[in-house]
Amino acid sequence: MATKEDVDFDSKPIDDNVLTDEKNYPVTGEEDGLKVRAGGMQRLDNSNKPYPTKLGIHGTTVAVDWDGCIADGSCMDVCPVSLFEWKLNPGNSGTGNDKKVEKGTPEYDQYRTDKTNPVRESECIFCMACVTACPVTAIKVTSA
Repeated sequence: MATKEDVDFDSKPIDDNVLTDEKNYPVTGEEDGLKVRAGGMQRLDNSNKPYPTKLGIHGTTVAVDWDGCIADGSCMDVCPVSLFEWKLNPGNSGTGNDKKVEKGTPEYDQYRTDKTNPVRESECIFCMACVTACPVTAIKVTSA
């Protein structure tokens, strides 16, 4: 299980205005059928340093900030409808089932860690368990 100490960035909680602030979080693409906001845009972490990635926020109903996600997996463990899976280990979910990304590899330069992918976000029941479980508050659930 990853912790904040395992990563080389200071994860910042997802912005409450991620779906309405089109200046800072424009829809920049789509991946796996999910809208991606601020993909390719440099954003600052909790220490006001640039994140080492520019992955953006994936999803709408269940939005996951991939720049801030540390691959803890707790969101997957608590989700009663299993809407998440790992981006780099598709079809798998849960703590300890992420793909370990080795430093010095192209995958590390691109992702830093595996990422929680809300591939079945339409199945969300708005229980907020994932939001509560995420140690870095990288998830926002909304009905918008």
